[in-house]
Amino acid sequence: MLQVFLFILAVFLAVRLGIYIVTRYHNARGAGKRFKRALAQGRLDAEVYEGAQWDEIERFGRKHLRAKISKQQQQAIKRAKAKMREDFLDDNSPGFYQYIIIFLAASVLGLILEEVWMFIQFGVLESRVGLVWGPFSPLYGVGACLLTAVLWPLRKRPWYVIFPLSMVLGGCLEQFAGWAMEYFVGAESWSYLHLPDHLTQWVAVRFLFMWGALGLVWCKVTMPELIYRIGEITSTRQMVAVSLLTLFMTLDIFMTFACFIRADARRQGIPASNAFEEYVDRHYDDQFISDTFQNLTLPGDEAKTYQARDERA
Repeated sequence: MLQVFLFILAVFLAVRLGIYIVTRYHNARGAGKRFKRALAQGRLDAEVYEGAQWDEIERFGRKHLRAKISKQQQQAIKRAKAKMREDFLDDNSPGFYQYIIIFLAASVLGLILEEVWMFIQFGVLESRVGLVWGPFSPLYGVGACLLTAVLWPLRKRPWYVIFPLSMVLGGCLEQFAGWAMEYFVGAESWSYLHLPDHLTQWVAVRFLFMWGALGLVWCKVTMPELIYRIGEITSTRQMVAVSLLTLFMTLDIFMTFACFIRADARRQGIPASNAFEEYVDRHYDDQFISDTFQNLTLPGDEAKTYQARDERA
């Protein structure tokens, strides 16, 4: 678990360092979308270039002037951008557009981190996707949206409020998701029964603390920055894009449930009763389920618990 925590911390620090370097460059050169937005809103004016040095550069066959802004003016730019960010966050709450993007981003990033965690912890490389189409693990997407919805009004509260609440939210999410998967489709994606600190089959104390830390970082650092950078829908193209993404994810989730319902029916010897079920049986058979959801345990499958993997490692 320590290795996983250090890896996640390293990734987080690398991303933050990249953002810091880009931001410093934009402040020094008077560039970037946030700088231009501050100018457009009147938070900065022409005086920001006072004392700046100008260089002539050639880009794509055309000559441009590039500013090198003084340290004092860079501080003014930094303060103006910070105020613009806080005003936006105070005046705008996350909406459907933001939640769709958060869900997709967290589903992909969560899957990547889980794959890396399995390799570091157990030396196992396997497909851990949660949907039939695309590299998505929807549990992480739902978790990110849940944390956003609950913690958004509390983002300015102290850590000792955010941390335990995130632990509870993460534990409830894992408990409900694990129970629902077993109850509705007879499947098991994870189990903590082999861990000495397990509370239920799907909840363990060590992972509650991880949820607490994740929620704290999400609430204080990641969520505000992500909401601000996503911004509001400002064009028809953005509206069309988010609508198509919503439609795709809806179909993806529907087909995933259909595949597991038919997989369970096939194990019970229930034949397809219509053309759609025949299509599912033909294109998403037991071999497809086994190859795609390699971490999933279905009734009759050989147990695929973390304890077994640990023993092999």
